[in-house]
Amino acid sequence: MESTGFMENRTKKIMAAFSVIYLLFLSARAIFNPFVTVYLQESGLSPEKIGIVTGANSLVIVLSQPFWGIVSDKLGSVKKTLVFCMVFQAVFSLTLIYCSGFLPVAACFCLYGFFSSPEGPLLDTWSLKSLKEVGKEEAVGQLKLWGCLGYAVCSVVSGLVICQYSTKAILPVFSMVLIAIGLLLSRVRTGAGVPNAMPLKKLNLKSIFLDKRFLLFLAFIFFGQLPHRAAYTFYPLLITQLGGSKDMVGYTSAVMFVSEGIFLFLSRKLLTRWKPLTIVLCSSVFFVIWQFLYSIVAEPWQVAAIAVLDGPSYALFTIGTLYYLDVLAPPNIRATYQTIAYAVYFGLSGIVGNSVAGWVIETFGYRTMYYVGMAVLVVATALFMLAEQYCEKGWRKNENTGALR
Repeated sequence: MESTGFMENRTKKIMAAFSVIYLLFLSARAIFNPFVTVYLQESGLSPEKIGIVTGANSLVIVLSQPFWGIVSDKLGSVKKTLVFCMVFQAVFSLTLIYCSGFLPVAACFCLYGFFSSPEGPLLDTWSLKSLKEVGKEEAVGQLKLWGCLGYAVCSVVSGLVICQYSTKAILPVFSMVLIAIGLLLSRVRTGAGVPNAMPLKKLNLKSIFLDKRFLLFLAFIFFGQLPHRAAYTFYPLLITQLGGSKDMVGYTSAVMFVSEGIFLFLSRKLLTRWKPLTIVLCSSVFFVIWQFLYSIVAEPWQVAAIAVLDGPSYALFTIGTLYYLDVLAPPNIRATYQTIAYAVYFGLSGIVGNSVAGWVIETFGYRTMYYVGMAVLVVATALFMLAEQYCEKGWRKNENTGALR
């Protein structure tokens, strides 16, 4: 009875701690992230140059994500890695205030991205591990709901401030909030992770490149996220092209994250009925619908209304990917698996998607970008489903003989 009471108390502490952490993390992120494209536009960059800068930042993400995942697994502490990254991204975000010109803006933005990029997958890995210790592993979506609500509120407030002043005006506030969260995070004791560092040679990184199922999934999410990364990067410019104001970007972002929060809250029930990979594939259908609707919009408010599809598309994609990789990855390198996947769908896809999309917009216009995006999504999903079905029998046989990897 005493043991049951102790476990219930520990569960409540973990749920409360991570609810606050997600709320603070995403609230801070909402101050600046939705307006990155607006910041680049205010700095005098054309759509093509914005695509190049965001593509270069995605390259930084590709390199930094596995790096921070390995660092975290080696240290045995996601928390230490997150605190370090929070403080340094706060420092480099301030440099964006004083940048002007294509190369300085690109350099400072990429330095900021190096430290900001790992926090999403690392926080998800940390919370999932902590929840599994108390038998609540399917509750990550409920925790992320608080983050989505915080993001929705703060993005609207930030949008109103930016509309009145500029994106550079909110960067000092953004930096101070990041430092405050880093200091607060350093005092968190609940679910702090494995206390002992692990030698690098014991991480078995070679197994990653021998995991055929993981490599196939990486190929799918790379092509599947190409059009989404481009659409997400350029929707603020689409709003302004249709005659909308900058605060409309904040409202659109709020719609996205409220929708995302609802589906993350529902994800616990979905995970009891569907396999994580099935959830990922279902999200592809909504990604296609999203691209189609954006190709026919005529008013800025329609962009905000269609953003409600962020829930059944991106939220389901991220939660399905998180749980699918948690099952797929060896226990001692789960953070590495998660950060590599994030580097692929947020980094590599961003490099190609943003760079190509910027050129397509300059040459053919926004509608063509969305038409191409729909085609890429449909083909990528269809080919992955065929490959998965074709290889399933062989993988199942290998699993039964213990030779999957």
